[in-house]
Amino acid sequence: MGETRRGPLDGYRILELTTTVSGPMAAMTLADQGAEVLKIEPPFTGDTARFLGPARNGMAAMFATVNRNKKSVCLDLKVDEERAIFLDLVRTADALIENYRPGVLDRMGLGYEALSSIRPELVYASITGYGTGPYENRRVFDPLIQATAGTAAAQGGDDPENVRMIIFDKVTALTTAQAVTAALLERARTGRGQYLPITMLESALSYQWPDVMWSRTYVGDGVSSGPGELADWFPTFQAADGPVSIILVSDGAIELFSIWREASLHTDPRFATPALREANIDELVAEVNALIADVPVAEVCATLDSFGVPVARVNTLDEVFDDEQVRHLGAIIETEHPDGGPMRIARPPVPFGGVRETAETFPAKHAPRLGEDSAAVLGELGVDGETIARLLARDVENAAAVHAMLEARAAAETVSSDD
Repeated sequence: MGETRRGPLDGYRILELTTTVSGPMAAMTLADQGAEVLKIEPPFTGDTARFLGPARNGMAAMFATVNRNKKSVCLDLKVDEERAIFLDLVRTADALIENYRPGVLDRMGLGYEALSSIRPELVYASITGYGTGPYENRRVFDPLIQATAGTAAAQGGDDPENVRMIIFDKVTALTTAQAVTAALLERARTGRGQYLPITMLESALSYQWPDVMWSRTYVGDGVSSGPGELADWFPTFQAADGPVSIILVSDGAIELFSIWREASLHTDPRFATPALREANIDELVAEVNALIADVPVAEVCATLDSFGVPVARVNTLDEVFDDEQVRHLGAIIETEHPDGGPMRIARPPVPFGGVRETAETFPAKHAPRLGEDSAAVLGELGVDGETIARLLARDVENAAAVHAMLEARAAAETVSSDD
């Protein structure tokens, strides 16, 4: 794979000062669309997500996914000389994305006011959990945003539970990528950059509002009563060999289902309208389960699909890869990371220029080792060779120390598992 990357954002340079998921995924989205992303990482460990979750040869799976198509430059922004190098990079950048805790970069002289004074065209996106106010100094994790936004309560009612993914880290990433692109479009008209304060909480509220909050949108009297919460309309059912999702919201769908199974659900007073079906959802699930208890999932899907009733197999995570529609789209690419080895990644969903990415073209560059691109980027910037050599020597020494640390951890885990 070559490192030449073409796309709608080709020619834009993004500086990324982020860790974990929200910021890295935002920058990854821009990189996938052709932007040059310089991931500025601190020496020694870099982005802590390098060590989070399943890994092989020191490359964590999540890091490998959300840091593709980027260049890693290792700089210690607490050191004057290296901060000056970073400021020179700012002078070449179109946008910056950061997710430090509020006020940290301002205290380092790297906040928006400072950087816009040397690069007025800079689009500066700042991701925080809660923004300013009573919660601004709280440490933030995705489950805390789910708790604050009411998302956990929406899943379980009287027994709240979190969505089993870091949903708002990723929603914030997409919000940020779109906001940066829109600000760059505005800059093309005005010539000015701008500051984009983006909070996970506001991203979460905006994302969940249309459906989760639909019964709490209108204020005051005169609002017709709705048929409960939207999520309650869509239970899963149990066929002979596994779960299946069937959408029986419309009168036509439940009638067709009843005709197929020679049943009378569509004439049962408990299920006569969508509102009644939602109100009696537990009884409906029990009735449908009994009617398909001896029918394989494949037959349920094929028959109802032929009738025009919305239906889908409930795939396990391992079954997703072999789903015939996923395979037809080529939505999952199998590739080889130089350190992590064979891996799967989801292809970018939008084919810019009408061209779909394939394993031969994507990613253009795998997630980098820490400081992998420092020499090339700093050399292009005009940093003298002696300084570059000194920084690279430090990085090599740090890499050896981190490798020893990881080996010691692995050995300790092996001993623990043998006990």
